[in-house]
Amino acid sequence: MNFAGRRLILDRGFDRAMEAVLDAFLREGFSISPVSAGDLRCDGSPEQPRRYALIDAALSELLSHSNAAIVPLALFRCRVSVFELSGSCTLVTVESPFAHYPALARLVPGIPERIQYVMRALRATRIPNAA
Repeated sequence: MNFAGRRLILDRGFDRAMEAVLDAFLREGFSISPVSAGDLRCDGSPEQPRRYALIDAALSELLSHSNAAIVPLALFRCRVSVFELSGSCTLVTVESPFAHYPALARLVPGIPERIQYVMRALRATRIPNAA
């Protein structure tokens, strides 16, 4: 996995995609913190809503053992962006906490691999029939 992050387009609506993203990160041991959410369409626009959500995902064990005076806690967080697209698709991006400091990845092994597991789980998630 590159340190800048990953992008994935899911063939499912925003609500189901958000549920899958949250479940995948929680299963891998990340804790979730909401950052922002909203709708990107212009007021009065007849087009469909274009919702988005930004969350931070951090490994719980790293947050509990880190000393914020030595290493800022933000270095251990992944920024996850979820954007609603047309045609019932959703864009998910995950920025690695080491995007700007790749040398730190050697000091905290496992985070890039666990992000990769999350992205694999999202690709493998099947959409249940709505019938």
